[in-house]
Amino acid sequence: MHLRRLVLAFAFVPALAAAQSAAGEWPSYHNDLAATRFSPLGQITKENVSKLSIAWSWKSDPTDTPAEVKNENTPLMIGGVLYFTTGTHRAVVAADAATGAEKWRWRWDDTPVRFGFAPRPGAGRGVAYWTDGRNPRIFVTLPGFHLVALDAKTGKPVESFGKNGFIDLKAQLGVTINLDSAEIGASSPPLVFDNVVVIGPALREGSRPVSRKNVPGRVLAFDAKTGALKWRFNTIPVKGEFGYDTWLDGSADFTGNTGVWAPMSLDTKRGYLYLPVEGATGDYYGGHRPGDDLFSSTLVCLDIRTGKRIWHYQIVHHDVWDRDNPTAPILADLNVGGRKIEAVMQITKQAFVYTFDRVTGKPVWPIEERAVPQTDVPGERTSPTQPYPTKPPPFDLQGVTVNDLIDFTPELRAKAIEAVKPFRLGQLWTPPSTLRAADGTNGTISVPGSVGGANWEHGSYDPEAGVLYVGSFTNPANFALEHDTVRSDMRWSGGAGRLPNVDGLPLLKPPYNRITAIDMNRGELLWTVPGGDTPDQIKNNPALKGLTIPNTGARTRPAVMATKTLVFATEGFGSRPVLHVFDKKTGERVADIPLPGSVGGSPMSYMVDGTQYIAFWVGKQGMPAELVALRVP
Repeated sequence: MHLRRLVLAFAFVPALAAAQSAAGEWPSYHNDLAATRFSPLGQITKENVSKLSIAWSWKSDPTDTPAEVKNENTPLMIGGVLYFTTGTHRAVVAADAATGAEKWRWRWDDTPVRFGFAPRPGAGRGVAYWTDGRNPRIFVTLPGFHLVALDAKTGKPVESFGKNGFIDLKAQLGVTINLDSAEIGASSPPLVFDNVVVIGPALREGSRPVSRKNVPGRVLAFDAKTGALKWRFNTIPVKGEFGYDTWLDGSADFTGNTGVWAPMSLDTKRGYLYLPVEGATGDYYGGHRPGDDLFSSTLVCLDIRTGKRIWHYQIVHHDVWDRDNPTAPILADLNVGGRKIEAVMQITKQAFVYTFDRVTGKPVWPIEERAVPQTDVPGERTSPTQPYPTKPPPFDLQGVTVNDLIDFTPELRAKAIEAVKPFRLGQLWTPPSTLRAADGTNGTISVPGSVGGANWEHGSYDPEAGVLYVGSFTNPANFALEHDTVRSDMRWSGGAGRLPNVDGLPLLKPPYNRITAIDMNRGELLWTVPGGDTPDQIKNNPALKGLTIPNTGARTRPAVMATKTLVFATEGFGSRPVLHVFDKKTGERVADIPLPGSVGGSPMSYMVDGTQYIAFWVGKQGMPAELVALRVP
């Protein structure tokens, strides 16, 4: 079977249903292991949402160095207690969900050398919760790549887990590395199910890696009670494993990355684990790793109890665009043309939602391998085709032409056309190019850029309506490569290109960010609205004086959460300090809630003592990050 096609490798396994959380709780990073990030709570409605105000806030430690300004964490809420991470060294805190009063705090500092090489320091995006019915535990992955089990009642390490509560994850990778200097860690929380704790690793961002050789981002699973290693999945296959021959010239033996830095999801009925695997070393040049490079930039389904591969689908062949999978795959039960399909949906940076039968991996709607432009970078060999879903349509701009350039006035359009002359423009899969290329260009302007489209802010799926809500950023990037033997042993490194602006204005027409509602039963877009308000630096730009311009949306990445009646959306960190609220059916904005800072993480919702709360992290320069909880008085 052709390696780009779905491969069904293992048969159906017996189902084991997970225990249901209590009503009003938020027990895992995306609320459920299906990664819907949906809250069925409906106490906050269109009629009363404008009254939302801060009930309490929890402030991070101002003495932490460097001070925490942005926190991307989503708290968990179980049994009236919130669990979250904070600070450079990723301390874990338990707080009363009704008042914010701290119950306990635990912090552990790695050695200065090991912490100095941590690729993802800081609070990370959260923790995981597990219980056997008697001894609840909180699992956290520290910046230096240790897995720690804490007693959820006291915050103390569980002595019977691993070595005094700790597992050195670097020592479990099955490769010979320096435990201090190997740059591998984790930013997303573990996934826990049926006495199995799974860790998806993250490595340093690969735009300009110092070497073509790096640590492989293998996925690790441990016994939740004892910490014993249960299995390890090689995202870069070793010799003799399926997919090894998709890495030509022996590149599987030295290439790294291919971690799972985004959160994972799980079919609890079958024990099927879904991995959104990232790209390989490096992000924009793959000449040292010719071939399709399985399982880089691939959606992989595993049996969580054994680590055996069930199926996979490579979403980007030989990725040289940094279009790794940035979100947890979302599980949904769809009704497509009268057929009931248990589906899995992968939101991507390239603004597609790839949708599959989650049992077999067969696409719900056809995905076509289409011819794409080829590289002229010396030593590079790009894939002749890439997979295009036929449904649903893209939720953001793909590719760029002069028709996409700013056009507020004829003068601004003329300046924009002149500004892009030194660059290549093209469709979605136009490959990176070099600085000072033979045709006189200095890189390729790509839309979406390397941060999306969509990114780790995820989406929110309403299982009652069958609608997926996605926030996205219309942000071009210049994919330019340069030969830099001082900083890297790679032939070419990325991240060298800079984009021009037009009199201080972005190159492209607005909106600059969007929120889109997608009917996943039909594979159709329902509505799209700007994901924020026009920034002051655009609104007050002298070139626009006297003009009436529509809302451009913010120049940041929005995060969304749907509830029973509404969609809550942040503008993204560094933008306006406000929470926007939209009507789920129409996209009409129904309220704007002022905040003390812009939102760094994604919103979540819970109910305690009969009151619904909306909680998230805010911050800004000069203000330590705060966890705020809003309610209707």
